[in-house]
Amino acid sequence: MKSLLRKKLSYKKNYKLKLWLILIIFLLLILISVIYLTYIRNLTLDNIYTSLNEIGTQNADKLNLIISNQKKYVSQMIDSITDANFQSPEQIFNRFKKDMEDYHFNRLAILDKNGNGITNDGLLISNYPKIEEFFAQDEVYLSENRPSVVSNFQVNIYSKKFSLSGREVVIFATIKTEEYKNILSKEVFNGKGGTYLINNNGDIIIDSFGVDTQTLVDNKNIFDINNTEILDEDININNINEMKNNIKNNLSGNFYIKTANNKYFINYEPIDTNNWYVVTIAPDTIIAKETNLFLLISFIVCILIIFIITSISIYIDVSNKKKNEKLYNLAYIDKITLLGNESFFKEKGDIYLKNAVKNKYIISLDINKFKALNNIYGYEFCSNILKVLAEKLINILPLDNITCRLGNDVFVSIFSYRQDINNFMDKIYTNISNITVNNENIHLNLAIGIYKITQEDNDINKVLDKATMARAKIKGQYDKNYYIFDDILESTLIDEQKIESSMEAAIKNHEFKVVYQPKTFVKNEKFAGAEALVRWYKDDKIIPPNKFIPLFEKNKFIIKLDLYMFECVCKDMAYWKEKYNFVPTISINVSKEHFIKEDFIEDYIKIVDKYKIDRKNIDLEITESATIEENIDTIKILQKIKDSGFIVSIDDFGTGYSSLSMLQSMPIDIIKIDKVFIDKANLNSDKNIINYIMSIAKHLGVKTITEGVEKKEQVDFLKKLKCDMIQGYYYSKPIQKKEFEEYFNKNR
Repeated sequence: MKSLLRKKLSYKKNYKLKLWLILIIFLLLILISVIYLTYIRNLTLDNIYTSLNEIGTQNADKLNLIISNQKKYVSQMIDSITDANFQSPEQIFNRFKKDMEDYHFNRLAILDKNGNGITNDGLLISNYPKIEEFFAQDEVYLSENRPSVVSNFQVNIYSKKFSLSGREVVIFATIKTEEYKNILSKEVFNGKGGTYLINNNGDIIIDSFGVDTQTLVDNKNIFDINNTEILDEDININNINEMKNNIKNNLSGNFYIKTANNKYFINYEPIDTNNWYVVTIAPDTIIAKETNLFLLISFIVCILIIFIITSISIYIDVSNKKKNEKLYNLAYIDKITLLGNESFFKEKGDIYLKNAVKNKYIISLDINKFKALNNIYGYEFCSNILKVLAEKLINILPLDNITCRLGNDVFVSIFSYRQDINNFMDKIYTNISNITVNNENIHLNLAIGIYKITQEDNDINKVLDKATMARAKIKGQYDKNYYIFDDILESTLIDEQKIESSMEAAIKNHEFKVVYQPKTFVKNEKFAGAEALVRWYKDDKIIPPNKFIPLFEKNKFIIKLDLYMFECVCKDMAYWKEKYNFVPTISINVSKEHFIKEDFIEDYIKIVDKYKIDRKNIDLEITESATIEENIDTIKILQKIKDSGFIVSIDDFGTGYSSLSMLQSMPIDIIKIDKVFIDKANLNSDKNIINYIMSIAKHLGVKTITEGVEKKEQVDFLKKLKCDMIQGYYYSKPIQKKEFEEYFNKNR
C-alpha cells in the first residue's frame, strides 16, 4: 500500500517535472518565435511605409487633379455666363446641362442671398441654410460634405458668385460625396487597409475603409481616437498629437499606433483644397503572409499535441458558442432595438400567457405616420427613435414584462398590473411620447391598444390580434391616446372571423362580382375606359368592400382575390372583343401585398395571355402606399410590369409619403388623384394642391385622372387644369357588366 502510494507520489512528481519542462520548452520556442518575428517585421516595416506613402500620394494627386478640373470648369462657367449675358437660370442650365456628366456634377442650382432659387431639374429651394458661407468667397469655393436639401444624398458644393440680371447670385454645382469616395483607393493592401479624407480639424469627410480596419475608428473625428479605450500606450497619444500639429502646419508624415489587438500604420498627405488631408491606414496584419508561415512551422514542430488538441477543442467550443449565439440572434433578436422579435414574443408570450399570474395585459403600440418621420429625419435617426422608445418602454413597465418589436414601428408587451390600468396607460403615454434623440426633442404621436387577458385566453396570436385591433381603433383619433379592447371590437372580431371562414367558399361559389365604373376623357367627354371594382354578394346582401378588403390585406387572401377578379375581367374583355369587336381599357387594382413576391406579374401574364387580351388595354393600379414599403425594390417591380406591356398607374396619389424624387424615377403612365383633393379644392383659385399635382404630372410626361368627381363645377375646374380623364358619379356610378356594355356602346 505504501509502495503504491510512493509510486503515485513519484508519478505526480515526474508529471510536474514534465509539465515544467514542457512549459520551459514552450516559452523558449515562443521567445525564439518572437525574436524571428521581430526581425522579419523590421525588414518589412520600411516597405510598408513606402507603400503607404505611394498610396497616399496617389490618392492626393487624384483628388487634386479632379478638384482642380472641376474648379476650373466652374470658373469657366461663370466666364461664359458673363460673356453671353444670360438673363435667366433656365438659359444657364440649358447651356451647361450637357457638360454636367463629364465633370460628375449631378445638379446645378442658382440661389440669391436669401438662399432662394431653383435647380436645373426644376426643384425650388427656399432659405438655404448658411447661404452667406458661399457669398463670402471670391473664388470658386468647394464646401465640405453636407446633406442635400432636395435629395437623400450627401453632397459637396462647388460655388461662385456672379451677377445675373443686376442681382448678385451664386451658382451651385453639386457632386455626390460618394463620387469622391470612389476616387479613394478601396483596396489598400488587398482590402485590409483603407483611406480617410479629413479636414485640418480632423473631421472625417469621406472614408473608404474595408472591414478589417472598421474597428479602429468609429468616431467622426480622427483626432478623437486618442480618447478611446483601445489605445494601450502613451506613445499612441503622442503620435496622434504630433499628427494633429503637423496637419495644422500643412505637413505630411507617417507613424503607427498600437491597440490591445493590433498595430496600425498611418500616413497623412495634404491636398491643395480646403486644407484637406488624405489619411491612409493599414493594419499590422498586412505582413501576416511573410511571418505566419514561419510561426506556423515553428509552432507545429515545437508545440505539443496535447496543446494543439486543447486549442482545437477550445476553438470548436467557442466557435459553436458564437454560432449558436448568432443563430439565436437571427431567430429571436431585433437588431435595431435588441429586444425580442415576433418569434421571440410568441414563444415567450405563450408561456407567460399560461402561467398563474393574475391581471395580465397585452399592449400593442406604434408611431403614427412613422414613415413620414423616416422621410424627414432619415433611416438612421428613426432607428435611434426606436431604440430610445424601446428603452423607455422597458423602464416604465413592470419588471415581469415581455416587450418586443414586431417590425417597423410596432411594439408589443405582455405584463401583469394590479392597479388602475387607465392611470397606468396615461403614465406610459406621457413618459414615452416625448423623447430626446441626438439632443433633439421629438414628440411621438402614439397609437396604443390594450387587451386584458382572461383565464380562458390560451392562444398568444388571438390576444395579440385583439390588442392590435384596439390599436387600429385609435388611429386618427387625436383626442385619445389609447383604446382598451371592448365589446364593440369583440363584435368586430367575430364578424371578421365569419368573413374569414367564408372567404374561400365565396370564390368557389362566385360570390365576388365585378362592377365597372366608367372613365371619361375631359377634353371631349368621350368614353375612356373603366375601373373594375369588386362587390361581394352573400345571402342576397352586399358586403361593403371596406368590411373585407382591409381584412384580406392583413391575412394575404387579397392576393388570391386579386387574381380571381383579374381573370373575371379578362374573361369579360375577351367576350366584348368577340361580340362587339371592341376592347375597352380597364384598370384593375393590384394590392401592395403582391409586392412581397418580386415576379408576381408572371401570374397576371399567364391569365391575360390565356384570354388573348392585348396587355396595353389593361391598366394595373398600384396604391401610392405600396411604393414606399421597406425592403421592397418598388422601382424594379414597376419596371417589370411596364416591360410586360401593361399600363401602370399610381392610385390615391398624394395620400402617402412617396418623395418627388422617387416619383420621378418610377416607370408609370398615369397618376390617379385621390378624391380628397377635388373635394377640398377651392374651384375659384389656382392655389390648390391639385394644381401642383397636375403640374408635376405634365413635367414628368404622365397622364392624370381624377376620381370622385360628382359636380359640374368640378368638371369645369378640371377642364381648366387640362386633366386628362375623370372618374366619378357625375358621369356614372359603378355598374354591372350588362349596363356597362350599353354605356360604352353608347358613348365610345
